[in-house]
Amino acid sequence: MQKKLLLLGAGFEQKIVIDHAHNLGIHVIAVDGDPNAQGLKIADTSIVGNIKNVDELCAIAKKYSVNGVMTHAVEIPHIVSRVSERMNLPGLPSEIADRATNKLSRIKCFKDKKIPSPAFEFASSKDEAYQKAKTMKFPIVIKPIDNAGSRGVSKIEKIENIHRGYDDAILFSKEKTVLLEEFLVGPEISTESIIFNGKIITTGFADRNYSTKERFKPYMIENGHTIPSILPSDTQRKIIQVAEDAIRAIGINFGVAKGDLILDNNEPKVLEMAARTSGGRFASDMVPLSSGVDIIPALIQMSLGLDVNVEFLRIKYKKAAAQRFFFPPPGKIINIKNIDRAKSIPGVYEIFLRTDVKIGGIIKPITNHSDRVGYVITSGNTRDQAVNISEEVVNMVDIEVR
Repeated sequence: MQKKLLLLGAGFEQKIVIDHAHNLGIHVIAVDGDPNAQGLKIADTSIVGNIKNVDELCAIAKKYSVNGVMTHAVEIPHIVSRVSERMNLPGLPSEIADRATNKLSRIKCFKDKKIPSPAFEFASSKDEAYQKAKTMKFPIVIKPIDNAGSRGVSKIEKIENIHRGYDDAILFSKEKTVLLEEFLVGPEISTESIIFNGKIITTGFADRNYSTKERFKPYMIENGHTIPSILPSDTQRKIIQVAEDAIRAIGINFGVAKGDLILDNNEPKVLEMAARTSGGRFASDMVPLSSGVDIIPALIQMSLGLDVNVEFLRIKYKKAAAQRFFFPPPGKIINIKNIDRAKSIPGVYEIFLRTDVKIGGIIKPITNHSDRVGYVITSGNTRDQAVNISEEVVNMVDIEVR
């Protein structure tokens, strides 16, 4: 009998899950709040609904007798876990998913388990944030405890700016609590791991590019990833060990884990560790492009209670991949030039612009990752080749505004 997968989210990121599921012969029931979501057009059963409403999702799961539930690149592992628990489906226990989703719970766990991570405080009022910030060494980072995508995250250079940072962060916190973190300086790394049968396999490792950090300060805006890492192999092994220690500390024993780490005085420290796949095409495209490893079909199989085909996780080749973002100035778009010309460049894998990036559209000032208008992903035989192609494209594509 054909297996049925309940997929939470059906946007352009999740569309690739539907493609993989169909290749595996899986029937996909996709739910998204946007009736125009791309994935709803290709799913076997498409439902416009709230992907954060557990009762509604369980009713859908029951109606269609689904065999598994998952998401991709959405910060809702706690929702997925509650649906899987209530419907007796494979999944991560909700207690662990909660710990992996809430930044405060996670960083307290790191402290208790002696996982190297930034010093921190937390606050639920502007005055409390001010008083606790006075005890910390500046600069610091302030962020909501319960959001992702750099929403509400900013670097605070001095105590006089703490109220502005608090106001930015609290807007994005449902729990109305912010995290104050030590600001660390050093190379930053993204990791991607899959966890099954008691094993952790780290399949993705990339250098994060913060070449635009000064341009958008106080906001912490990333400008893509690069594979392979420029770091020495022994340093990479040390970082992977710390990342996997963090996964064990949180208790993630099923599914995937996305890590953000920093090398502070040559010692890895964990900035984030979430129980979900990376967005921005990192898990779904950049890692497969560079190595042939693809955790998306493996995660589909896990979510359905099927045996994982380890061939999906085998390194088949070693190439380079780079991603860089387009950062036009704020304003009204009057022209977009050279897209087709850029797509014809050898090594260009994908050029993506948001659907609202068109003539007449408005470019907002960038304060978090969802404000970025688009990107290019490139491949090459070497790291330098992939990076050079991506930068050539960024310089060629011209989004004119006024």
